[in-house]
Amino acid sequence: MRFLPAIALLLALSTPAAPQDPPTAFHATTCDASLWDHVYHGTFSTPQDRLKVLDSCITITGKIESAAAEDDGDRHIRLRVDKPFKKLLNAKNRTGQKGFLVVEPVCERKVTQRDTLLENVCNAFHQDLYTSKLHGKRVTVTGVYVEDQEHGWREIHPVTSIALLN
Repeated sequence: MRFLPAIALLLALSTPAAPQDPPTAFHATTCDASLWDHVYHGTFSTPQDRLKVLDSCITITGKIESAAAEDDGDRHIRLRVDKPFKKLLNAKNRTGQKGFLVVEPVCERKVTQRDTLLENVCNAFHQDLYTSKLHGKRVTVTGVYVEDQEHGWREIHPVTSIALLN
């Protein structure tokens, strides 16, 4: 019986620690991994170096407050997340994005940004998830939950789906 504490210690050391951040309660399994082929990396080695993956696929809900075209062809959507998802925001979301979570469907608009053009990530690909009828509406968003290493805020990027809630 004196070996039990040693076994317990070995088990504790070999069991992976639960993730501290982000919460995985909203983890989904329906994300399109091929969308990473259409995310530019710029000065970073890979898109996943620029967008640090915190959860490979989550589904959240909230209200679309604004949407703007980005030079990289992505659409920059600000989502007022529903209360259960407030913990997905960090300090940069509160200061740099006015308390919103950024949602970025890729290759929705014309690309004018030089590094994105050079990487050809939007060639022969167009995503069409956002329409103006979604502005001000509650939606579900499914995609990769990341922290943008250039700006420091949290995002859903790339986005697999945006659906209107009733």
